[in-house]
Amino acid sequence: MRFEVVVVASVSFLLGTFGMYFIQRKYRKQELERIETLLEDVLNEREIRASASGKETLFAKIEHQLVRVQEVMQGRRDVAEREREEIQKLISEIAHQMRTPLSNIKIYLGFLQGKLTKGYVADQVFVEATNAIESSTEKLCFLVESFIKMSRLEHHVIQIKKEKTNILNTVRNALGQIQSKAESKKIQIDIFLPEKVICVHDPNWLGEAFYNLLDNAVKYSEVGDKIEVSVSRNDMFLKIQVRDYGIGIEAGEENQIFQRFYRGKRVTTQEGFGIGLYLAREIVNRHGGFLVARRKSKGLLMEINLPSNLLEVC
Repeated sequence: MRFEVVVVASVSFLLGTFGMYFIQRKYRKQELERIETLLEDVLNEREIRASASGKETLFAKIEHQLVRVQEVMQGRRDVAEREREEIQKLISEIAHQMRTPLSNIKIYLGFLQGKLTKGYVADQVFVEATNAIESSTEKLCFLVESFIKMSRLEHHVIQIKKEKTNILNTVRNALGQIQSKAESKKIQIDIFLPEKVICVHDPNWLGEAFYNLLDNAVKYSEVGDKIEVSVSRNDMFLKIQVRDYGIGIEAGEENQIFQRFYRGKRVTTQEGFGIGLYLAREIVNRHGGFLVARRKSKGLLMEINLPSNLLEVC
C-alpha cells in the first residue's frame, strides 16, 4: 500500500513538473514574441508603451528599457531635425544677404569692363584682374542661387507646378542650353528621342534637373568625347538617360554623389560645388520619380525614372 502511494505521488509530481515546464515554456515563448514585436515597433519608429510597468518580471524590465531606448532615439532625432532646419535657415539667410553685395560687385565690374570696351588703355594685370573678378562673381552668384533653390525646395516654398505637355520639348530646351559648353570641348551629343511623349510635369524644374545631368556629363568628359541622350518608356516608367564616357565614379559612390556638397573621388581639376545632382534628385523625387546612377566600365549612366501614371497614351 505504501509503495503504491509512493508511485502515485511520484507520478503526480512528475506530471506536475512536466505540466509546469510546458506552461512556463509556453509563457516564455509568448514573452519572446511580444519582445520581438516591441523591437520591430522600435525599428519602424512606431510608438510603444509599457504594458507591464510595476511588475517585477524580466519581461517588464526589458519592456521598460525598450521604451527608454525609443525615447532617447526620438529625442536625438528631434535634435537632429531642429539642427538641420537651423542650418538650412542659416544657409538661406546667408545666401539672401550675399545677393546685395554681389549685385554691387557686378555693377562695379560693369564699369571696369565698360572702360575697356571704350578704348581705355589698361595693362595686362588690369585685364586679368577684371576677368578673374568676373569669373569669381559668376561662381558666387551660382552658389548663392543654388543655396536659395535648395532651401526653398526643402521647405516646400517652391511648388512643383505640373502641366500636361510634351516632355521632349523640356529635353530639347535643356540640350540647347548645354550646346555651347559641349561645343567648346568638341563633345558630340547623340540624341535618341521618340516622336512625342505627353507627360504631366513641371517643364522649368524638370528641365533644370535634366540640365544638371547634362552639365555634369560635359564637365567630367574629356575633349572630343561623346554623350548619349535617350528617352524611352515601358509599362512602369518613362526613362530619360544621359550616358557619358568621362571619368566616372568609384564603386560605392552611386548614392553618395547625390548628397549635398559631395564631390567624387576621381574629381581633380574640374570645378563645381556638389549641388547639381542633389537638386536634380530633389526635383525628380517631387515628381514622384527617382534618379539613379549606374557605373560603367568607362563613364557613367544617369537615369531619371518617372512613373507611368504621369504619362498620356499617345
